[in-house]
Amino acid sequence: MDSCQIVLCPCPDREEAGRISEALVERGLAAAVNIIEQDSVCRWQGRTRHCEEFVLMIKSTVESYDAIEQVILSMHSYEVPGVAAVPIAQGFVPYLRWLRSGD
Repeated sequence: MDSCQIVLCPCPDREEAGRISEALVERGLAAAVNIIEQDSVCRWQGRTRHCEEFVLMIKSTVESYDAIEQVILSMHSYEVPGVAAVPIAQGFVPYLRWLRSGD
């Protein structure tokens, strides 16, 4: 059975976050994507930066990671998008079944 994961990726605005989310779900690479608005503080090119971002919380399978990354890289405006996957060690079994099936 496929292992489940959450892929996280911040986007600079709600529109870009929405486009990427929709592409991932429509292509069957994610069962669902949450878009979470947040304030971010990061170090980039030698400076501390403060910005508003929209984080994608992509619910998918481990096997889908490479394709998810390719979609994000092809659509994302950041020079270095922050894409990171976190495996789901445990979860409500019916939810994980749904996540795997995407239906």
